[in-house]
Amino acid sequence: MKDKNGSCNGSAKRLIEKDGSRGFCSRRVCFLANRQGINFEKWIAAGNSFIIVDGSSLENQDRPVFSEKITNSKSYIDADGVLFVDIINDELIRCDIYNRDGSNGEFSLNGFRIAVAYCYLHKERLSWAWTSLALDKWISSQLSEKWQIDNISQKKNCFSVNLKKDIIDDFECTQVNIDGINGWSVSGIGNPHFVVSLDFEANLRESDYSKIFEKASMNENFPFGVNVHFIKRINKLGEYSIETYERGVGRTLSCGSGSLASSICINKKLEKDIEIIKTQSNGGTLEVSFGDASLTCKGPVKKMFDGFLELF
Repeated sequence: MKDKNGSCNGSAKRLIEKDGSRGFCSRRVCFLANRQGINFEKWIAAGNSFIIVDGSSLENQDRPVFSEKITNSKSYIDADGVLFVDIINDELIRCDIYNRDGSNGEFSLNGFRIAVAYCYLHKERLSWAWTSLALDKWISSQLSEKWQIDNISQKKNCFSVNLKKDIIDDFECTQVNIDGINGWSVSGIGNPHFVVSLDFEANLRESDYSKIFEKASMNENFPFGVNVHFIKRINKLGEYSIETYERGVGRTLSCGSGSLASSICINKKLEKDIEIIKTQSNGGTLEVSFGDASLTCKGPVKKMFDGFLELF
């Protein structure tokens, strides 16, 4: 990257200034640089961070390699995954998710809320009519005026994502016993989830969580692994703490779809028909509201920085 004097220093994270903005060089990632490559942004939502890219800048076949390289924290940027936003038509944008290993990702509620915020921020450049946003052809998001992000520098920005009623009807919550531990298997969200209530399993200790996660991951009910969530009611009605262990990852700060799965269990099994449920994780709080025609998920979304990656 070129500094004020027009020279480029390859040292890691060297602070520079360009056109009144500040940035840094870090190996092959050049922020605010003026070279041939791909512009990207890093966002965070309730503890989950994603690199987000305009899909028109990279062909589908190149996305796995790009995703694996850019999320390598030793060489590039530490993130949970990569989101590619593709414009399908004037009314539809699709979000393509990739994991850190370059594989195609399944549903990520926090990732999807980031995509909604990104599209709103760039709505003029994207020339989008703002009617719906699709993820894997089965999630639709409608923006609510009071949750629109007008100033991304604010710390308490929130975005809401509405799920249509026909999607809610597909959610199933089934009781499962794993090695003496009772919980619920939640399907219909995209990832498999196993939810354990610490109010029922009061003898469990935090040191037991990883063991239960390992046993659940090998259980016949979850042949492809499972995300495990431990929930406990706190303070007010409908407020719960949540600890999450994700398949292939282990303990994580947050899991949006896991908070949704847990809220479904609470709504169906623990506090039936309660309309608003809040789950508090180490990454932040996600609020789920159950309505007659839709289900709304609301939580913080924040843009962290812009970036530029030279083509490789």
